[in-house]
Amino acid sequence: MKRLSSFASILTLAMLFLGTVGCSQSAGPASKPEAARGAVGFVPDTKPVPAARWIEQTVPRGTAIKLSMIDTLTPQTSHKGDAFRALVTEAVMINGMVVVPSGSNILGVVSDVAPEVLRLQFDRIDTPTGASAPIKARLKPAANGPMLRSNAPIVVVLDEPLQIKVKQ
Repeated sequence: MKRLSSFASILTLAMLFLGTVGCSQSAGPASKPEAARGAVGFVPDTKPVPAARWIEQTVPRGTAIKLSMIDTLTPQTSHKGDAFRALVTEAVMINGMVVVPSGSNILGVVSDVAPEVLRLQFDRIDTPTGASAPIKARLKPAANGPMLRSNAPIVVVLDEPLQIKVKQ
């Protein structure tokens, strides 16, 4: 019985030793024969990424674009020159092609503030695909008055055609 106990102790020590030795060794670079056999592991794809193809599109004057305000604007808290942002909520399609994707940002500034009036100037549109273009639009009159809360739906109408690049 004593002999079996000693054997179990030696076996336990051997397993601990081998486990420690195995854990302390780090994986080094593959030897030349392993590399020659292709046993190096993961090899990243080195093919060049194809260049994006962009085409110029025009959104006609008078087109309505549905937005959601990101910032809150009121005659009491806003000042002339304050920047604001709005998010396009419905894609603008021209001939079956998405020209202005939903999720595009429209940036502008407050152009005039009076006690019951808030005028906005829309300046630029940035799309999620990386296109950016100047925009001239006006706020379509709505029943929500001069206060524009965050997430409030609004509609702008293009005063000039919007020339924008679309990623293909």
